[in-house]
Amino acid sequence: MNIIILGPQGCGKGTQAEMLAEKFNLVHIEMGSALRKQAAEDTPLGKKLDEIVNRKRELVSDDIVADVIREEAKRIPADKGIILDGAPRKMSQIDEAEDTFKENGRKLEKVIFVKISESESVNRISKRCACSKCGKGFILGKDPVNLKGICPECGGKIIRRKDDTPDGVKKRLEIFNRETIPVLDYYRNKGLLMEINGEKNINNVFEDIVNKLKRKK
Repeated sequence: MNIIILGPQGCGKGTQAEMLAEKFNLVHIEMGSALRKQAAEDTPLGKKLDEIVNRKRELVSDDIVADVIREEAKRIPADKGIILDGAPRKMSQIDEAEDTFKENGRKLEKVIFVKISESESVNRISKRCACSKCGKGFILGKDPVNLKGICPECGGKIIRRKDDTPDGVKKRLEIFNRETIPVLDYYRNKGLLMEINGEKNINNVFEDIVNKLKRKK
């Protein structure tokens, strides 16, 4: 099974991707993590990424996104499927992403859209924070966080992203609506899109995805 999972900020697609990877023997390729991992490697692509991501702090081009996906896919054994998380984010990335599946003898079977409202996205992201040292995520009001804001795992400082504010989230949602919704429409027209209500609890969302995937086999 080879699938793509997309959704707006705070929809929980990363969590669902990890759970689906475990259940269906898939390798989870999360674009943010893949970019950071390859930027740390002593390769031509890694050096280029390090310059763009870590030094210049710029967005990577569509060509580099494609190169990262291609490199990640090449490392995955043939007996394992892929769940691609967070790409293609815009129409200009579709052909390269699909070609990467084909180059590795894989067929894209489904595109999962974890859908939540703007108000739910703002509510979830506004409560999100993470350890500046180990990266562990926390949800304010849900996860136990001490008054000093110290990570219980490593002792690092718990911080919030500067753009994890209502205004920041709304701006990112505007980009999602402008750039990623056309991608979802494209896969809907191809009969590959699977829409999921992401406003349920984690286990119920996962159950809905699994049931729909099994019905489509």
